[in-house]
Amino acid sequence: MSIITIHCDLTAPEATRRQLWELMAEKNTPLINELLRLVAEEKDFDVWCQKGYPPLGLVTTICHHDTKFGMMTSMCHQ
Repeated sequence: MSIITIHCDLTAPEATRRQLWELMAEKNTPLINELLRLVAEEKDFDVWCQKGYPPLGLVTTICHHDTKFGMMTSMCHQ
């Protein structure tokens, strides 16, 4: 698993840094965590791991067709 670190330039205005933080921590993190969970539950997950990537359009398909998302489905379009 790779870890990506986001560097926020501290010269940005506080309002900009606050908005970025809210997007990263409050809005996108729950969506990403749910997508990771759902992708890992797919029957072909092991095949994708061996290939090194999932099929194109997988996230879009999950967002549009998976009823487990509930209210999170709307987050895919933000």
